[in-house]
Amino acid sequence: MSRTVSVTLVLLAALAMAGWAQDGILEVGIEWINVCSPCGNANLGCRDDVAVNFYNALVADGYVGRFNFGNEWAWERDFKEPWDSTWIDTVDIAMHADHGNSCRFAFGETSHEDCRLRATDGPRWGNLDLEWLILDDCSVLKPNFEWTCWEDAFRGLHLICSFGATAHDSCSRGTHFADKLIDGWTVVQAWFYAAEQTEGAGTIASVMGAGNSSDDPYNDHIWGHGSVCSDPYPATYYWCTFHHCN
Repeated sequence: MSRTVSVTLVLLAALAMAGWAQDGILEVGIEWINVCSPCGNANLGCRDDVAVNFYNALVADGYVGRFNFGNEWAWERDFKEPWDSTWIDTVDIAMHADHGNSCRFAFGETSHEDCRLRATDGPRWGNLDLEWLILDDCSVLKPNFEWTCWEDAFRGLHLICSFGATAHDSCSRGTHFADKLIDGWTVVQAWFYAAEQTEGAGTIASVMGAGNSSDDPYNDHIWGHGSVCSDPYPATYYWCTFHHCN
């Protein structure tokens, strides 16, 4: 693996798909970390599976695979200004898979910024392209209004999908999620379904969104599989919805 951009060409026939991205290209990117110990976290076994299976399913559906960075190649600064304009904010949907906690998520190396991306680091997502950010990490969007720490990160971003409590290192969640997105389920529905299929009682799946008087992404589908609202920026309100797994 290297830091070169991985691009899969798509046929122009994909333009016939229902809905289309603002720049005319459907793009996905992922970053995942199994080797977490350099940053003081326990190593994991399925972060590559959840992210890469999600990525491969969307690429097979016609999305351009822009980047797939794992372990020491997954860098915190890819999610921060100004570097996000080269990476995370150049795709329509992105997934990060590692550890997380309230208002932060983790990485596995220290030489490209640090081991944690915190809401207080001032990320600005969606001012170029990103609509949906999937943080398959524990406790990033916690109830009792702890999720509000991410409000300033919404600069055109539609939704963040994550968890409001401890979640498990599921190998299959990315597949469940991608399959339902491609089947035409909304992003919210697909994320809660994927959580329900891979978690048990006590796990809380969360989705946060921004809205204004014209646009609210609660019923967003991914591009090519249903309706998508315009970028809800500037936002005049924020919301977070939770699903308690059974």
